[in-house]
Amino acid sequence: MILKIIFLILATICTVLFLRGLKQGKKYEEYAESLAPSLYPMREYYIVGWALNNMSIFRLRGKLEQDLKKQSKLIWGNAYEEHAMITWGQFLSVSLFSCCVGFILCGFVSGMFMLVVLGIMILSIMAEWNLIMSKMKETIQKRKEACDMEFSNMISKLSLLINSGMILREAWELVAYGKEGDLYDLMRTACDFMRNGDSDAAAINKFGVLSDSAEIMKFSSTIIQGLEKGNRELSDFLTGQASEQLMHKRQLALQQGEKAAGKLIIPLGITFAGIILIIVSAAMQSLSF
Repeated sequence: MILKIIFLILATICTVLFLRGLKQGKKYEEYAESLAPSLYPMREYYIVGWALNNMSIFRLRGKLEQDLKKQSKLIWGNAYEEHAMITWGQFLSVSLFSCCVGFILCGFVSGMFMLVVLGIMILSIMAEWNLIMSKMKETIQKRKEACDMEFSNMISKLSLLINSGMILREAWELVAYGKEGDLYDLMRTACDFMRNGDSDAAAINKFGVLSDSAEIMKFSSTIIQGLEKGNRELSDFLTGQASEQLMHKRQLALQQGEKAAGKLIIPLGITFAGIILIIVSAAMQSLSF
């Protein structure tokens, strides 16, 4: 009985916080409606999380804030603070709603059902954390892997154009707009930086940072040094990098193949267990006769 009262009190607190967030978050309604519904489901309720962020206890801070802003900056550029807050508001809103429903149900059930509901609520919050808070990190990781796989081809094209007598900026733009893909999107972003007044070195440095790839950042730093020594040094460097990155691409392909094989172990194990169960059940039925 005491536990039920505690859960109902917690449910009341969570419900009051949720309703308070809906009221105080009305100023964010227009911004919530501007978000793409395919990317941000239930976006009309994110106003609750943004309103809660104004309270000291729920405010985004510390290492989590730094990580979200860093990830947002790699994806969205100058609008990184805005997108970090979208993610945080999304998590707060969905988690608070889960707590409201979970604590209300815990207040009306008893025994094992109470533990089951509480466990489901905790698991749902953990799943929300994994799905929402790690979404940007997964996006960056996928983009990094795609960039690494295409990197050797890009260097080969760049090397060929510079060896034919083109200056770096012209060769860079020709390669950037010659194909679609994550790596070429980042190259086109670097072209935009150049047109907006950044030097070639500064734009290529930003290209390396946005890729979040150690190999590409190393390439960016070395190519910047090559710019200072002249086109001939740059050409030799790119030729060497092209062959080196081809070997690296092969290693990445092998690693991805091993990961794919590892992921198949679980479904194969489940299939094998199912087959064993069918055989055992058939054997038991035959013995019963």
